Amino acid sequence: MAFHFRFPAFLAVGLAVALAGGACSKDGDVAAEGDVKDIVNQAWTAYRLNEFHDAIRHFEAARAAAEVGSDDWAMATYGLGIVWDLQRPGEDPAKATKYFNEAMEKAPNSPIAPWVELALVRQKHLVPVGKEPDYDAVKAGFQHIMDTYPGHLAAKEAFLYLEGIRLSELAPESSRVAESNLLEFISHEDHEFVSPAWSLLTVAYVTMDEQEKRLHAEEKSFENVEKDPLDPSVEYAWAYWNLGTIAEFEVGDFDLARKYYKELLREYPNDIRVHGCKQALERMDAMEARIRAELAAGKSADAPAPAPAEPAVEAAPADGAAAAAAEPPAPPKPAKKRAKKTAAAPQED
Repeated sequence: MAFHFRFPAFLAVGLAVALAGGACSKDGDVAAEGDVKDIVNQAWTAYRLNEFHDAIRHFEAARAAAEVGSDDWAMATYGLGIVWDLQRPGEDPAKATKYFNEAMEKAPNSPIAPWVELALVRQKHLVPVGKEPDYDAVKAGFQHIMDTYPGHLAAKEAFLYLEGIRLSELAPESSRVAESNLLEFISHEDHEFVSPAWSLLTVAYVTMDEQEKRLHAEEKSFENVEKDPLDPSVEYAWAYWNLGTIAEFEVGDFDLARKYYKELLREYPNDIRVHGCKQALERMDAMEARIRAELAAGKSADAPAPAPAEPAVEAAPADGAAAAAAEPPAPPKPAKKRAKKTAAAPQED
């Protein structure tokens, strides 16, 4: 629901308003007490709880009890249009358009008028599958809201829708324009629509293939999301998983990826993505170990081989014996054969 409404801290037992002589309770036969604003509050509560039938009855009761054209009447009429437009199943866009147009015609200056006009433009924007929106008319409608109600929450929402249309072109040039517009918007916003603005920036950075900026935008979008502690259906496991996978696969920041995977494991131990997180942690550990081993092996292979040992050099002889020492030694002379002395035979006379 686009309109932010303050709800009472408790649900009243009955509703008070007269509709053709009396308003019916949930059981259909008990008159309730209270004023129109109480009925409207109860109607929005029923809408938030997806109790659309009750929401329609309460809005109809408030509308019947209020003066036509008054602020309360306009709010109830807008509420009927919202329920018929957005309830699933059972939606009736044509009936919703009738209520929106009636509110604009009979209460053009009511506080809810900007939201009514935004709802009418959104109906032109969100068309059934197979039909193409009239983007010229849609963009003109959003621009008219921005020009007519500057600074209003409805105008800020219209701005985001307009930038979303620009980003849907998936062109780097238009994405760069949207990036500039969204960063300017974020620079002067405290909290309203800051998270969806960062979320739109992630689309721009995907188109421009700037993954580090995309990761930063995803983180900022998650940091600024408006958390409702009273809504048990809200969980952020998907956000941790999204941030972890972008950090791991698109940016290569394993430390940051581990942070978000471990956050998911800690906060949502029964989530369907738990096994995937454990696998991711093991995968990153194994990859880093392999890289360290390869780097260590590479350093060993690249180390210079030891220089060959030089042959030993003998010290040069002293004084003038250098030349003689340099000459090779003369071969030894052969030993003389010693003659065998033979005893002479005695000669006879």
